[in-house]
Amino acid sequence: MDSPFRIVRPPRPLEEPYPSRARINEQVGAVWEWGMREDPTAAVRLYHQLGEVAARVLGGTDRDTLNVRRAYAHFVGIDGDPRRAAQLLAGLIPVAGQALGPGDWVTLDMRLCHARFIGEGGEAPRATTLFTQLVADMTRALGAEAESTLTARSYLARFTGECGAPLRAAEMYGALAIDSIRILGADCLESLVARAGHAVNRGLAGHRGEALALYDPLVADFARVLGPDHPETRQTQTWQRYFRGGTG
Repeated sequence: MDSPFRIVRPPRPLEEPYPSRARINEQVGAVWEWGMREDPTAAVRLYHQLGEVAARVLGGTDRDTLNVRRAYAHFVGIDGDPRRAAQLLAGLIPVAGQALGPGDWVTLDMRLCHARFIGEGGEAPRATTLFTQLVADMTRALGAEAESTLTARSYLARFTGECGAPLRAAEMYGALAIDSIRILGADCLESLVARAGHAVNRGLAGHRGEALALYDPLVADFARVLGPDHPETRQTQTWQRYFRGGTG
């Protein structure tokens, strides 16, 4: 969920020739925050530079270096090139699996990003297959209640719907919403997104009246938690108008 705090200046590249691990990880967090809020293109550039520094200081197969490479690929996808991001991650996953182990969070999150960008690159059926296996692996390695496991379930439901199975997607989102509210709380973005996914897929499956009944409180909750001008709030309002018979 978005923090109420706002970064007002972009992070600068590390200037020390051999910064500490702590400084590298501090920069990782700052660039992530800036990229998600303000400028994903700048995040791509900064993570590329940071990856070079981390590889030199920590080693190419160090966990933190691989995490920087993961973040770089993530923002390549966010910045509009999901196929390139998927290619980068496909090359990183076996390296991380060998260096860190298949059950390490970094390895698993690389797989999550890879499957996501496979789907966003136009291969929803393949993404569904990848997420089906990933959910099982994350449940085993991290636990069913881990936030990463819940995120993988959300993407599995999303791409199931995009494959033309809205009823099944609605069932998956509905179960996820129950679990997410119990584990993370009703106002967590993951919980709100699961409720929205359930509502939209019920509507797309032909249950427009039920979708509208779900959207009325959902729009209010998005506006209360994220603010009326947040993109997620506006997207929810667009679907609400759609199911009312408007143009969106």
